[in-house]
Amino acid sequence: MAVAVTILADNPRRFDLRSKSEGVNQCTTGVIPWASLKMEIILASASLQRKELLKKIIREFKIVPADVDENITVNQSDFPKIAEKLALKKAEVIAGKYPKSLVIGADTIVEMGGRIYGKPKDDMEAVEILKELKGTVQRVITGIAVLCKEKNICLVDSGITQVKMKNDISDEEIENYVKSGEGENKAGSYAVQEEGDKFIEWMKGDYYNVVGLPLRKLSKMLKEAKVQWNLEINLIYNKNNGR
Repeated sequence: MAVAVTILADNPRRFDLRSKSEGVNQCTTGVIPWASLKMEIILASASLQRKELLKKIIREFKIVPADVDENITVNQSDFPKIAEKLALKKAEVIAGKYPKSLVIGADTIVEMGGRIYGKPKDDMEAVEILKELKGTVQRVITGIAVLCKEKNICLVDSGITQVKMKNDISDEEIENYVKSGEGENKAGSYAVQEEGDKFIEWMKGDYYNVVGLPLRKLSKMLKEAKVQWNLEINLIYNKNNGR
């Protein structure tokens, strides 16, 4: 079913999703006066890093990975929107199968010099990416979507963290790192929460955003859903979230 997406508000952005064929409003922004409803929460990701991060703010949730084509056509200069639309795309796939659940979708990209660096296709590409990124300041952007079809909940936002990679990284260090397999399936070909941290000179912004889930942003979105839609979401307070 073709879906039109219109931005209604900012921080976090609410989307009005309407079927072009039916003209049905799939996502509203008004307060729905229901009693407190306990929601099943689903993380639409197979990422172990996102699973561990979500545990920091939510006690109970299930994992249902979204298998989607991550190629998307948008204005290439609006990189946060690329990440947001990919996150929404993942959430929509799972929300369609679990319409009563609150689904969290996320997607991380690395942008440097107007180019997007996603997950490497193979070791050769991973080496090339790391050689290009060394000595540069990159933007790590993670889009997040919180979606429930039945309750007409649809919140979308993104986190941005600046990362400066060291310049004095030898080709041998890069090749050995790639051989370790740590950077596989990672945007930018490195994992900052593991050995990839040795390549980083400094970071400005949410550390967890670089790992794969901006917890401060997501906490705000879940709190908005909890208050505005009177949902029972057991959020955990953690003063280190978004350190």
